[in-house]
Amino acid sequence: MMQPSVEDIFLFVNPSSGGNKGQDFLQVPQPFVTDLEEGRTATLHIYSLPGNPDEGFRKLKEIADRTKMPVRCVVGGGDGTVMWADCVATKNGIDTSKQMIYGIIPLGTGNDFSRVAGWGGKNPKNVLKNDCRLLRDMVKWWSRATVRPHDVWECHVEVDDEDGKIMKVKGVGEEVVPEKEIKGPLINYFSIGQESKVGVEFDKHRTKSQSCNLFVYAWQGITQEMDCMNQQRVGDLISSMHAGTGPEDPFIFGSNEEEDGEVPELVGNPESLMFLNVNSYAGGAGQFWQVDGTMGTDPAPAEKDVNVQSEPGDGRLEVVTLPSVANIALDKVAHEAKRIHSGGPYYLEFFGNDEGEQHVYCEIDGEFYHLVNPTCCHVRYLKKLQVLQNTVPTDAWKDLMQKGKELPADIVDTAKNASVAFAHMTQDVATGMATGMAASLNQITSGTGELMRFTRPA
Repeated sequence: MMQPSVEDIFLFVNPSSGGNKGQDFLQVPQPFVTDLEEGRTATLHIYSLPGNPDEGFRKLKEIADRTKMPVRCVVGGGDGTVMWADCVATKNGIDTSKQMIYGIIPLGTGNDFSRVAGWGGKNPKNVLKNDCRLLRDMVKWWSRATVRPHDVWECHVEVDDEDGKIMKVKGVGEEVVPEKEIKGPLINYFSIGQESKVGVEFDKHRTKSQSCNLFVYAWQGITQEMDCMNQQRVGDLISSMHAGTGPEDPFIFGSNEEEDGEVPELVGNPESLMFLNVNSYAGGAGQFWQVDGTMGTDPAPAEKDVNVQSEPGDGRLEVVTLPSVANIALDKVAHEAKRIHSGGPYYLEFFGNDEGEQHVYCEIDGEFYHLVNPTCCHVRYLKKLQVLQNTVPTDAWKDLMQKGKELPADIVDTAKNASVAFAHMTQDVATGMATGMAASLNQITSGTGELMRFTRPA
């Protein structure tokens, strides 16, 4: 298809992202016109996403309706900003699966969506210098990027109608939300267990400094792992997982004590169960789905259910278990994630607790929840988006983004001291956590936490 001589590209920015770096883009003079190849030009329309984005989306819809072609729409923020923008666009009557192609400027912490799409994880710098030279180059790259599909899934978690609660972090504590269910889109990952418990505690102590947040997350990983009496274990939380939409569908794992016949059981009692739509976690620290990885159930799953490559637009989720939170930091050194299944939809049932409350922690795309007496969880395919995939060599893109500064020496030294302080503790946990967290400190993050805030149904 012949490209138009004049291309309209839209940029919706969360100005508070990236330590308020998003604000720089809102200072770019409008209209912002960039010369492209072969005599073509691109006009970049910039809007604030939390401000009044409706005007921008109405203009985008008018162009898409008139040209009968999808419009390139870049969002500036964390990974969750994509679904924030998608929600607002949908409310403005846009068929986002057909009329929009999403790109992203990585302004979050983890930026896993951006990394998988080839745009890296570093916040761009010096956007306004030299007559916005950096932004002009970015527009050129967005214009020539290829387009690929990206799946959107839906997570639906329910708690007991009478005794169940859903809690979220507020300040340094937690507050109970009025709903008895969580229902929201998933574009990166969904997890249950110890990793999510660490995330809840991290949110309570989150700072305004990205560098400090890296250490806060590492510290919470260490301290929560040391609390052996209250660790989350998948085998103690989830009674069964099924390939389908309900408990009558085939078992992926369960308990032979409660079922007739042979049901696959988990290998060991891992701390976390993770559903991956992108094979990048914690700012690229973990790439948990590997076709040569070990199996996580006994008997092992069928080859057709695990011997597949991970692609964000293939209509499948990859499910893995992690023996320990330390495996996040150490994944590139010693890959311990175990393959459970690739596919979807999925249905999970939770154990009840006859002696009191059952506490379970979960995460949906960087948004963390503390569940009390959960009953079940559905993970369903929702729709497919079009995404801009950068095919330029990684080093060239990093040079363009003007690679960020290293962590301040005092932050790195503090992390190293934490390693020494905990080295005398249990060797397979404390040493692994402290040393691994310090060594991987430049990569460990918690995700974005923007998504569910703006997509929860009324």
